Amino acid sequence: MELLRTGKVAFSEDDILKALEEYEKKTIPKLDKLWRYYKADNPKIVDRESPDKNNPDNKTVVSYGRKLVNTFQGYAYRPGYITYKSENEKYIDELHLTFRKNNERVKTSRVGRDTGVYGVAYERLYLEAERDALLSADGAVMGDKTEVRFVNVDPRQMIVYYDYAPEPRKVLAIYFFRVDDDHYKVEAMYPNQRVFYDRDKSGGQQGWKLTETKTETNNFGEVPVVDYFMGDERIGIIEPVVSLIDDFDLLTSDSMNEFDRFSNAYLLLKGFTLTSQAQRESGSFSSALAKLKRRRIFENLKDTDDAKFLLKDTPTAFIVFLADLVREEIHKQSHVPDFMSEKLGGDISGVAVARLMFDFENLVSSAEGDFDIALMERIRLITLIYDKANRGTNGEPADVSISHKRNVPQNVKEFAEIADIMKRAGFSAELIAEMMPDDIIPDPQVELDRQKGERNSMFGDDVGEIPEGDGTDMTQPETADVQAQALNGAQIKSMMEMVAAVAAETMPAESVKALLLVAVPSLTVEQAAAIVDPAVAMEKPKPPPMPPQFGQPPVPPPPPAEEEDEQSQ
Repeated sequence: MELLRTGKVAFSEDDILKALEEYEKKTIPKLDKLWRYYKADNPKIVDRESPDKNNPDNKTVVSYGRKLVNTFQGYAYRPGYITYKSENEKYIDELHLTFRKNNERVKTSRVGRDTGVYGVAYERLYLEAERDALLSADGAVMGDKTEVRFVNVDPRQMIVYYDYAPEPRKVLAIYFFRVDDDHYKVEAMYPNQRVFYDRDKSGGQQGWKLTETKTETNNFGEVPVVDYFMGDERIGIIEPVVSLIDDFDLLTSDSMNEFDRFSNAYLLLKGFTLTSQAQRESGSFSSALAKLKRRRIFENLKDTDDAKFLLKDTPTAFIVFLADLVREEIHKQSHVPDFMSEKLGGDISGVAVARLMFDFENLVSSAEGDFDIALMERIRLITLIYDKANRGTNGEPADVSISHKRNVPQNVKEFAEIADIMKRAGFSAELIAEMMPDDIIPDPQVELDRQKGERNSMFGDDVGEIPEGDGTDMTQPETADVQAQALNGAQIKSMMEMVAAVAAETMPAESVKALLLVAVPSLTVEQAAAIVDPAVAMEKPKPPPMPPQFGQPPVPPPPPAEEEDEQSQ
């Protein structure tokens, strides 16, 4: 969709009427068409006129536009899969509170859907205080309870004009909606004011008249509209494959027409008739035809007689080939994979899934770049009100980081193996938890706290909290990092091998204790002894009896220790 630019800073009533007329004439029909494809009301097949009313005229719509957009929306913009973080806790907590009051997760997902359908989406911001008369006459925000609200706006109800700067800035946004066929409500949003109009079909340009009803101060100081674009060209998911979707609809509908023609085929009788001419004139023909339909048999036919339907051969294999070809091209050209295909079925690895979804990931990653610009614009407009309302957050939008997660099929076993490998390699538990999908670890901090509690409970209440520092006393709770204290798999395995060497009498016990104290500085002498001493006291396995040499009697087993003592005495 084309970016609208203007050199004006204010529009007259005639300018607004002209803008509305051009938008309704040029842009809205294109957007309506795309929305029809999303609603499974595909115009090419639904509006098709049959050349012959006596022939079947199926209009079977395949909702491919909806399938593509829903796949894109669910993968990239599933509610809750976009998160916001900042080191300024007060600021980010205030943002999260505003987001919860606005149901941000759902609204963000919805604008993601609109970008997939239209290539563009809009969001309008306003102040809750405007409803409760908490603003002064000059528009200043009164008190810190003023809430920022934002709401999705259908692109067919919003016109946005930009200036000619290298980085275009919004000059004016015109929001309008229909009350009835002859009456519209119009709001012109400038950086410093909002002007409200009634648009009636009672005169003026092209029969429309614009009447100003009121003017209000715009407390944002900027046009309070966030625009979401899908690339500079502003083209969504559906538009590039509209012709392929039409082909699939035509192929499906015409195949159903052929089936109807088969059901209504003509019956050819050769060498005989159902009734004589006299019987047909008397009405017996209908009776004979009804009897034939009921019994479904022909009787007493001669060798030269025949009865068959006039049928046209249907190239079934060719139709299936075309359907598969068009379906594959739809997914290929839209860059949206078919998750119902055999390629993505079965228990395949995450690497294989990533390879099959490489093209789709490129599309989504590119869309996210433009999407994040709009999300930061939303945060910036909200922050403007925080500052004017003296919230005391002292936050900057640049301090907020936006993270995206993908809604992909998860192999829990594979993620468990990855987590184990990362832990053995020395990665922190925090990093591992954050890399896990939300379906496995919804909140990484909650999971880390749970792991910390489990480790503390293993040592009992008398030990206190397990230290998280680097070699401090085990009984001190004021330490730094539990994860730095925890041993990884390789370290535990090495300790077990050293203890096994003590049990096998291949290493001295005192040497192993010393090694443990060096390798794990947080261990005390008593704890090292508790680990090693039981291996010293373990009963050694008795050697198996020696096999007898060839021709010799079996060698008796060695006598018990008590018998050895008696014999020595």
